[in-house]
Amino acid sequence: MREMWVIAKRELLERVRTKWFVAMTILGPILMIGLIVIPALLAGAGSKGAKLSIVDATGVLAEPIAAAFAADDHHWVATIEPATATDEQLRAKIRDKSISGFIRIPADALTAGEITYSGDNATNQDVEILLQRIIPSTVLLARAKHAGLDETQIASVFGAIKPVKALHTNGETQGENGMMTFLVGYIIALILYMVITLYGVNVMRSVVSEKSSRVVELMVAATKPSAMMAGKIAGVGGAALAQIAIWFAIGGIALANRAAILGALGASDAGSLLPALPLSQILVIIAFFILGFLFYSSLYAAVGAMVASEQESQQAQMPVTMLLVIGMVSMTAITGDPRGTAAAVMTQVPAWSPMLMPLRYVLGGASAGEVAMSLAILALSIVVFARLAAKIYRVGILMYGKRPSLRELVRWLRY
Repeated sequence: MREMWVIAKRELLERVRTKWFVAMTILGPILMIGLIVIPALLAGAGSKGAKLSIVDATGVLAEPIAAAFAADDHHWVATIEPATATDEQLRAKIRDKSISGFIRIPADALTAGEITYSGDNATNQDVEILLQRIIPSTVLLARAKHAGLDETQIASVFGAIKPVKALHTNGETQGENGMMTFLVGYIIALILYMVITLYGVNVMRSVVSEKSSRVVELMVAATKPSAMMAGKIAGVGGAALAQIAIWFAIGGIALANRAAILGALGASDAGSLLPALPLSQILVIIAFFILGFLFYSSLYAAVGAMVASEQESQQAQMPVTMLLVIGMVSMTAITGDPRGTAAAVMTQVPAWSPMLMPLRYVLGGASAGEVAMSLAILALSIVVFARLAAKIYRVGILMYGKRPSLRELVRWLRY
């Protein structure tokens, strides 16, 4: 144990004293604050004050649609074009940037005709929402007038309807904003994936560097290979835990003062505040991060011991990296149905649970018992894979030349 802690201390200090560690520790919170501020500053960018043309073959929809766009908070400026205007003429206006787009209303729009919008901002989700909010309601209002409804009846039918508010709950709480809860869980899973990958690969590169420089031969003479591997993992893991703790602390302070930060920069908080994380969720996130790092860093350390150069490690690490990637691309199974069978199974698999179980728990899809079972499986897997990795590490760090074959790896495991 003493030898392991000496190596762990060396690995930790070697990393925290570097300029890159300091730079990333500072940049991480800045990027987190940027995630809050930049979307708010850019909200509506590309959609406010846009100019468009309207070609109306019905003769009754262009004016109310233009008035609705002008009255909206986005303040679009609409020009009514003759019904004879062609698409080519209007596209020419888009090319010379005199308009952002045009709306074409067919003659049968009041019955079953399809109204289309063509523009250089059609990929903007804000534009899509604006079009869907204004045009269908204007068409329905024109249909009501055409059907002979009086002003009182029209006001009764087309009165303001508040948007449906989706609240996420597992039946034990009143519910939080569904989209914001999803966003919190997604960000947490993404950060865990990035940090586990970054520092797991860091362990592998450290092994490869010492092996290629023959420093490892001197270290083996002074300590056991198992202590070397454990010390590397503990030291690198300590640096990772310190950095992510700083990130989350500053990120939490930024979220708590989100309104003040946005106000100081002249931006408004258009969306709901992100839901706060209770202590139980924070503890679950930390537990899965630590165990996930131990699991993957053991595998990366074994990969580093098998190869002799940085180039070889890029190929040899692919199977381990793909395990992480499969977990990340499967996040939709968790977010789509947190309490479903697929989510329950995937969050018990040790290769994926470090990212997916915290996400599922934040979404309210996992019970305390399921979390405990997942942690137990992950901890048992760490013991098994760490022992196997230690056997590969013990032999591999002193092996040079070609990468071992599968048969040779099996022989190493039997030593």
